[in-house]
Amino acid sequence: MRKTKQILIIEDHNGLRMMEGLFLQKYYDVITHKDGLDAVIWMSNGNFPDLIVLDLMMPRLNGLEFLVNLKSSGIFRDIPVIIVSGDEDRSIINQCYNLGVTNYLLKPFDPRTLYEKIESILNITTV
Repeated sequence: MRKTKQILIIEDHNGLRMMEGLFLQKYYDVITHKDGLDAVIWMSNGNFPDLIVLDLMMPRLNGLEFLVNLKSSGIFRDIPVIIVSGDEDRSIINQCYNLGVTNYLLKPFDPRTLYEKIESILNITTV
């Protein structure tokens, strides 16, 4: 049984995925995947993260497609999701919130801001 919260990072950019992972692993058990399809396979094998950090623009299964699948799932739909994206399109941001994301951060971002958002969400959901 896990003692720390588990964060799933889904990001296709190797450098950003590594930076997010290295920063957050100081505080959480961090799992990373390069696209939504890899993450779906990982989750379908019985893995259940406490929170997902999700990029939108990815190959194979992009962030919006992943989000639609996640939120239509009976098992995984309540997992909090933070979008980290360079997409400033208001309609995309609104679509993400309508699909149930908890927060939307624009790239570039300060990793401490991501940590603060995660802490805020996890403290709310574990009370």
